[in-house]
Amino acid sequence: MPFIMTVQKSFGLPGGKEYSDGYAVLVSKLIWLQLASVPKKEIQAQLTRERKLLELLKVDSLTPSPIWFEDLCVDKFRPSRLLMSGYDLGHRAGVQTGLDFSERESELFGSQEMGDDALRALKLCMESQNTILARLRQEIPVLSSALNWARRVSTNRELR
Repeated sequence: MPFIMTVQKSFGLPGGKEYSDGYAVLVSKLIWLQLASVPKKEIQAQLTRERKLLELLKVDSLTPSPIWFEDLCVDKFRPSRLLMSGYDLGHRAGVQTGLDFSERESELFGSQEMGDDALRALKLCMESQNTILARLRQEIPVLSSALNWARRVSTNRELR
């Protein structure tokens, strides 16, 4: 439990007594990325960019939960899915993204006038995601060697 609390504090995740499956998936991804030597700064940037993109697409209005982002995380991977949340940016059956179903306080200026742009946010998010994926590809041989060494050491009976 202390390790999970450290991860939560490190990435600014809300704490609680019970966690959804999506929350557990997100925490697992954060741990795996750290084990693969992805810098914390890059992980935090990706989290922030994905959250912002999904807010611009009004995905946060689909559920009233204050931890909507953490709850929607899934452990699925495809080119059309975001890295941290696993949210599918491809065509989704059901509700069209971009429709806002929640009541919000009106802003003095529109989001486009304030510089918010979903395409710009998507570009930044994908650049960040591609950087992380490149780091993961570089780490594969290192992690594979470490696993092979661990298997040899743990099965070597002479050392016991």
